[in-house]
Amino acid sequence: MHTRCCLLLLGVLSACETPLDLGDPGDYTPALAVNSFFTPDSVWTVRVSRSVAIEDPAPAQELFVEDAAVTVTGESGYREALIHTRDGTYRSTEGHRPVKGEMYVLDAAHAGLGSVRAVSRSPELKTGFVGIAPASADLPDDPRHRLRFSVTDLPGKSYFQLTLRQVAPSCLSGSGYISVHDDPEGVPDYLLLTFESSDPSFYPDAEDLDEPPNALDDASIPFFTPYFSDRLFENATREFEIVFEPSTFKTEIEPRFMLVVSGLSEEQVRYNRTLLLQDGYLFVADPIFTKPIDVYSNVEGGLGIFAGFTNNTYRFDLAGNAWEESEAGIGETPLPACDE
Repeated sequence: MHTRCCLLLLGVLSACETPLDLGDPGDYTPALAVNSFFTPDSVWTVRVSRSVAIEDPAPAQELFVEDAAVTVTGESGYREALIHTRDGTYRSTEGHRPVKGEMYVLDAAHAGLGSVRAVSRSPELKTGFVGIAPASADLPDDPRHRLRFSVTDLPGKSYFQLTLRQVAPSCLSGSGYISVHDDPEGVPDYLLLTFESSDPSFYPDAEDLDEPPNALDDASIPFFTPYFSDRLFENATREFEIVFEPSTFKTEIEPRFMLVVSGLSEEQVRYNRTLLLQDGYLFVADPIFTKPIDVYSNVEGGLGIFAGFTNNTYRFDLAGNAWEESEAGIGETPLPACDE
């Protein structure tokens, strides 16, 4: 009985089997790829490269395009040709930065790869720091704190992201990551904190953003960098509360924190969402029976992403007092190498 079932199953599977024609790699036509996540905090920067067939063993260094014509045009009349610096990176040599709320057009052209165009903006963003207080007045030994901030919804669809960091003694690993170095030799830098919130607006990532609001039943769940939209407070101002526990160190360092509320363009949200969905597709048990996910691109005529975002940053201590990075020594001394 078992033998007959197995033979029947094998017959069904072989009948459904269809050879996949991957084509001749030599027939692949490279496309121009541009990538830029831009913000008013930084000068204009665009990375330009060419695509290759999946079978092509070309090293990344050979994919950079160093002789393209790259221009950025703003709706206010700003126009600038970005200059190649190195490794396919084009920058504003005059130090121009995106202006919050302004729509920009990116044009890139190359003699052998054609031309591409993309459009996006860094959204307007109106937020406020409300305050910080101990999480529990009845439990003086409770190390947690409640942090409140506000977001005002502006016209149009709005998307946001939230991060909370603490100043910590740090070092730089050989792979380029910043790690905690709880030692007098550690140099102040930022450590990403987790926090909790029962607010139904928050989602842990972009994949489920704008699905039905989270039904958390008032239970707090930990977040790193949650996403949220204006779905629950359109054309209104809403206050949010998060609860976090400051990290403690043997090294003497004053507890200082940085809250960043980001306004995200729709292009960035769609890109982040589809990137996560594609990762999920690649690791399913039977990807051949699952519909592939294309990563979102707003680049006409080519590949890549051109997307703006805006950050509002609040630096504060446990008493709610504001501070500057120069007071904490951030960025003044190179990070030491981590002991690996």
